[in-house]
Amino acid sequence: MLEHGGRLRAAAQRYGIPLSDWVDLSTGIAPYHPPLPSISSCAWTRLPEPDDGLEEAARQYYGARAVLPVAGSQSAIQGLPRLRGQARVGIVSPCYAEHAEAWRRLGHRVVELCEASVPRALDQLDVLVVVNPNNPTGQMIAPQRLLEWRSDLAAYGGWLVVDEAFMDCTPEHSLAAHSHLPGLVVLRSFGK
Repeated sequence: MLEHGGRLRAAAQRYGIPLSDWVDLSTGIAPYHPPLPSISSCAWTRLPEPDDGLEEAARQYYGARAVLPVAGSQSAIQGLPRLRGQARVGIVSPCYAEHAEAWRRLGHRVVELCEASVPRALDQLDVLVVVNPNNPTGQMIAPQRLLEWRSDLAAYGGWLVVDEAFMDCTPEHSLAAHSHLPGLVVLRSFGK
């Protein structure tokens, strides 16, 4: 994996600033939290199981017909390139760098695109990766535009991969309810 920040101890030592005075913005983890309800201790000591209600809770929360829980969206980012033969992969950039790295690492041909150039490039791609809302810019691509791109790609077996790791604040823009459509892969994350 690429290095994406963190390593606060090293930064504190390098700059002579106490660790307690740092806020690690690279993780998306706030140093404070809202009041939490009482949570059973078994929630912290057990992994999810196939019949524990996780999938149904996720389907309801995301409005999706089906879900596939994985060990974080990072594992999906690293696993998706293994599911296709050598492909031409477009990535709307700038974005979370692990997407391009994962596809390149497995020998796929990656081209970084701006949003405006996507329509002209679609017929040359097997996969298009979009981070929506974008990390790090926060820009959002309209769901209808994404669904149009998905339709164009799916017509010849292509995929649209939409990383919605930061979508929880704007769920009305999510494609999760459409994730049953051929060629659409939507990544969501509990961790953000």
